[in-house]
Amino acid sequence: ASNNIDISVKCRIGVFDNDLRPLNGKDYQSLTNYISAIHDAGARHVILHARPAILSLSPVKNRNVPTLDYEFVNQIASDFDGKVKITMNGGITSLDHLRSLQSDGSNAISSHMAGRWCLRRPLDLVAIERSLESSVVTDTQVAIDSYIDFALANQSQSQFTMADLCLPLFLVVEQLREDYDQEEEGELLPWEDMENLYDTVQDGLKQLGGGKVKTSNSINFKRLASSFK
Repeated sequence: ASNNIDISVKCRIGVFDNDLRPLNGKDYQSLTNYISAIHDAGARHVILHARPAILSLSPVKNRNVPTLDYEFVNQIASDFDGKVKITMNGGITSLDHLRSLQSDGSNAISSHMAGRWCLRRPLDLVAIERSLESSVVTDTQVAIDSYIDFALANQSQSQFTMADLCLPLFLVVEQLREDYDQEEEGELLPWEDMENLYDTVQDGLKQLGGGKVKTSNSINFKRLASSFK
């Protein structure tokens, strides 16, 4: 491999035909051999999804059915510390969950990767940014206003459908509803800010559709959420 090219590999911690058993020492040795082989080929970064893949299951079920094994990933990170950067992926659902993995897991873990969490709860990206101690702190109201301006400017462009432009706003509203139902204010937004943000999104949806787009009050969020399972 060329020394001028950074090579990374993303994979599951194991692959089985139809076996849902717990992972064992033989499985760990197979994963160790695999990472050693790709390291020898030039890879210096491996993103490990902490679920094994079961080939007899559908892609949707493979995201939920196989058991997560974070310790498997932690051990790999320790064994390859200083040789391969290990990013932990799979099943991270909230900022509290991420923090628990960071505090309880191996110090050898280089980073963490999350996908569907940020799709389901897009405002959490602001909290993630704050946790990184970024010098630029995003204001949620400004971020939503900026997105609505972007959507309005691009609604006549052929590369975006109205559904494409409205979906992020619907997901923001669903997160606001979920957080607003909690007994205590969350760390991200106080009640008043949630209410103001909700009104902003509703107004944005009306502007986008010229009165033709459904507001979030009429959206089936259970069906919407199924798109990200």
